[in-house]
Order: sequence, then C-alpha cells, then structure tokens
Amino acid sequence: MARRTAEENRRHVLAVASRLYYQRGVRAVGMDLVVKESGVGNATVYRRFPNKEALATAYTQERADAWFARMRQACDRVDDPREKLLTIFTTVIEETEAPTFRGCPMLNTHTEFPDPEHSANRVAVTHEQRVREWMRDLAADAGAPDPEQLADELILVLNGIYVTATVLGPQGPAQRAGELARRLVRAACEESGRP
Repeated sequence: MARRTAEENRRHVLAVASRLYYQRGVRAVGMDLVVKESGVGNATVYRRFPNKEALATAYTQERADAWFARMRQACDRVDDPREKLLTIFTTVIEETEAPTFRGCPMLNTHTEFPDPEHSANRVAVTHEQRVREWMRDLAADAGAPDPEQLADELILVLNGIYVTATVLGPQGPAQRAGELARRLVRAACEESGRP
C-alpha cells in the first residue's frame, strides 16, 4: 500500500475527525480516538494538528467551506435572485432528511465553544455573518427595499430549520420553513414592485 503524503494524511485525519465531531460533538471526541480511528500515528496527527483546538477549528472551517460550496452549486442552477434565496432553503431542508443529519455544524460548534476567543467559535461566527451577507446581497439583487431586514428574517428561518429538524425531525416545522421563506421573499419583492 502506498504511503500517504503529508497533505493526504492531513485530509484523512480531518475527514475522520469531521465525521466523529459531527456525529458525537467535538468535546465528546478525544484526540486519542481520532488517532485510533484514522489509523495514523500520534506524531503524524500532532504534526498536522498540534492540539484539539487546531483540529476543531480546521473541522469547523472545512464544514463552513463545504456548506458554501454546496449552496453556491445549487444556486448556480437558477438565475433569478429570489429563486437563489429559496434554493438555499430547499437544499438545507433536503439535507435535514439525511440519516446522518445532526444539525448545523456552526451552531453546534458555537454552542460547544461559547468563548468568543476560541478559534472554532470565531470560524462559526464568521460563517454565520457570511451567510447573512450573502442573503442580503441576493435580497438586494431581488429588489427587496430593505435587504438587511429580509436577510435578518431569512437567517432566523434558516437557523430555525437546523435547530427544529435536529430536535423534532425533518418533517413538520422544518418542512414548512421553506414556505415561510417563500412568503417572506414574495412579500419583500412585492413591496418593491417585483412579483
């Protein structure tokens, strides 16, 4: 079997940690379990990630980047900015139906690491800010007279989907949130004269 490069080892360890952290929570998973599950030596793991904070931060950043990649790919399939906004909700609602769904990694990380000085917390907060800014920009493109307000309302719905689906399952309230988002977008765009 070919030896992995340093970067391949890094990606492999991060993939294993990402799976474990998302399934069980970051605080519940020790570095020893990541070493064991990855099948990579202690020294190799610690060369790439000198401590648990570094690994938790890399996990959070990887999840944030992956979220944007998935959402942008889905939104690239439609042209209308209103539909782009709604595509975000459709995609998230579909993701809540996966058997491995355990909520929003950013909200989970923020809850586990409430200290604003913790680097994983900062990644989670930055991600939420970026999501809101993206929604604000799409709302402006859609002609909403107050894109800041629409973005605020939509981020509440989005995070509500994540939390509600985690607690009550993907059916019911989480499913209805897509229609709530549609009503909010429609009402904002009707105010601007765009149906």
